[in-house]
Amino acid sequence: MSEQWDLVDGERRPLGKTHVRGEQLAADTYHTVIEVFTFDADGRVLLSQRHPDKTYPLLWEGTGGSILAGETSRDGAVRELGEEIGLSIEPDQLEWVATLRRETYFLDLYRYRSETPLDLERLMLQTDEVIAVRLVEWSDMMAMADLVPSVRERLLRFESDLRLAL
Repeated sequence: MSEQWDLVDGERRPLGKTHVRGEQLAADTYHTVIEVFTFDADGRVLLSQRHPDKTYPLLWEGTGGSILAGETSRDGAVRELGEEIGLSIEPDQLEWVATLRRETYFLDLYRYRSETPLDLERLMLQTDEVIAVRLVEWSDMMAMADLVPSVRERLLRFESDLRLAL
């Protein structure tokens, strides 16, 4: 079955309509996308390497994707963490950082900090999305040449909110 998204207007009010992924979005309609930056107990960032067949092939990023019809933003973020990297968390463990309006979607940016060490060997990667994961220090991440450009922009813009109290 095709992935479906709930549609909202430019003020993020529900339109009572769904959209099938891959089809052209009607003018002045938006859907919701989430992005989660996961930190381990030592403040290192968990990055995922994109599959070579995706846009920005083999570049590194946080975890993200579109929320599905009927999901809340937080529930979609929890699902994406589980699907893409096999990380199981509760919605209330996510800290909202910001919402950005883009051309066709609203992006909800979240932060998750694990209270325990992250064992990368135990993560189950969605192989058609993610081919590798790694933990990096913030400064090392920002020096990476192979970070998705728009991800780097958001990390720079929201650094103080993302790194708060780490």
